[in-house]
Amino acid sequence: MENTETGNGKTGGGKGEKRGLGNESIVWVCKDVEATLGEWGVAQRDILQTRLMVEETLLKYQEVFGVGAVFTWRCTRRLKRIRLELSLPGERFDPFDTGEEGQGEVLRGLLANIGAAPVWQYKNGENLILFMPKKKKRSQMVSLVWSVALALLCGGLCRFLPEGIRDFLVHELIGPVFERFMGLLSAIAGPMVFLSVAWGIYSIGDTATMGRIGKRMIGRFLLMSVLLTLPACMAVLPLFSLAAGGGGMFDFSELFRMVLDIVPGNFFTPFTEGNPLQIIFVAVLIGTAMLILGSKATVAAAFVEQSNYIVQFIMETVSSFVPLFVFGSILTMVLGNDFSVFFHTYKLLPAMLAGDLIVMGLYLVLVCTRRKVRPGLLLRKMMPTFLIALTTASSSAAFGVNMECCEKKLGIDKRIVNFGVPLGQVIFMPGVSVQFLAVGFCMAEIYGVTVSPVWLATAFLIAIVLAVAAPPIPGGALTCYTILFVQLKIPMEAIAVTIALNVILEFFTTAADLFCLQTELVELAAGLDMLDTGKLKSA
Repeated sequence: MENTETGNGKTGGGKGEKRGLGNESIVWVCKDVEATLGEWGVAQRDILQTRLMVEETLLKYQEVFGVGAVFTWRCTRRLKRIRLELSLPGERFDPFDTGEEGQGEVLRGLLANIGAAPVWQYKNGENLILFMPKKKKRSQMVSLVWSVALALLCGGLCRFLPEGIRDFLVHELIGPVFERFMGLLSAIAGPMVFLSVAWGIYSIGDTATMGRIGKRMIGRFLLMSVLLTLPACMAVLPLFSLAAGGGGMFDFSELFRMVLDIVPGNFFTPFTEGNPLQIIFVAVLIGTAMLILGSKATVAAAFVEQSNYIVQFIMETVSSFVPLFVFGSILTMVLGNDFSVFFHTYKLLPAMLAGDLIVMGLYLVLVCTRRKVRPGLLLRKMMPTFLIALTTASSSAAFGVNMECCEKKLGIDKRIVNFGVPLGQVIFMPGVSVQFLAVGFCMAEIYGVTVSPVWLATAFLIAIVLAVAAPPIPGGALTCYTILFVQLKIPMEAIAVTIALNVILEFFTTAADLFCLQTELVELAAGLDMLDTGKLKSA
């Protein structure tokens, strides 16, 4: 196990460096943060962001406790997870509390969901703060290209091996590993979606805290997800040749049974049977109950929150093995002469791009028409956020630029920006809905799945629900694909192809999501009379 401790004030035995809250100590800690994170391979942007958060935190504590107070500082790295720990004994003081009706805790929960916030707690008479910057990772696209190239090379070389050896590699070695990986994804899928939805609802806060802004924002996010996905679905569907079933007639009774089946008979069968819609239904019930009960459910909420972090950490760890999984899957296809299935997915990317363009185009027309702003001007203001998302496939990487753009360039009130951007990046993802629909239609065509009106209704519903429930972490979409394919009766063999293509699809999807979020917040702010139209229209 890797366990490294460093800093200019290196100490032994796991003890941290103790210092006073004077200006010299604050400068020392900031330099230590910058030097240590640089040595450990953290991206320069994240180093700057972490340094500013640490500096602001210490200055707030200096203002409250005075320069004579003593704090302990420690930098550690365990299993490639970086931890910057600060502890300060004294009275309870949350440095991140905004003082606006308890919104500090709500916002911190939302930011934590996208990995953009430190963790504060008061324990045993000490204020404890944990910063966990992430090490810069190799590009997903680079890892995918290497995996595919090595798989094709090894597959070509293995063609010269005797048939018995090739069969052994496919059926006795790679096949069982593939099945275990799929089993692990299926085992994580149910708990991950349940915890993500339940904690996401609870972390919203309470209706008194959020007031009319929170309720209206969440309502619009959900409504617009439906209204935007519907035309995209209608545009994408004709691109695929699907095997029609059910006589082409709309069977209301079958659809009604599908709706009733969302409600489980008890709280346990959804998890034992792996029914995704029932799992989400239970998560909504429990999350809403915790939200209403508030302080009466703090123990349950803490359990859900910590379990959510644990499962997300497990999923991030599992997702780090995806390139190896893609390598094995493609190698198996090459050895089994099944690699041609990739050529049948040629419709997927154009279909998804068409759906994303429709969704973004509708929002662009809506904002430009109702707010009387020139399309070119609006696009120019939103372009920096869009390009970061398009080139990194990460909404977290674009978080800071997104916040600045919404407030300073689009004229959205700061109160809406502070709450709407982190919340929207978690639950408002129309681009992901379009991606799930396009993938579902493409794989149904390839594997000859019979499609009925109820199947289409299920695909539409599950795509929207999974887009809301998908955890905003690397690998979060992997569990959603297993749920999507089970619900749409698509063979699990499609997972290998989909996971390989997902790395490419996520770049366009993330950019479309943030584009829609910015334009939606403009409309929401205007409806609440919290939009500076002069700033929006200014060049």
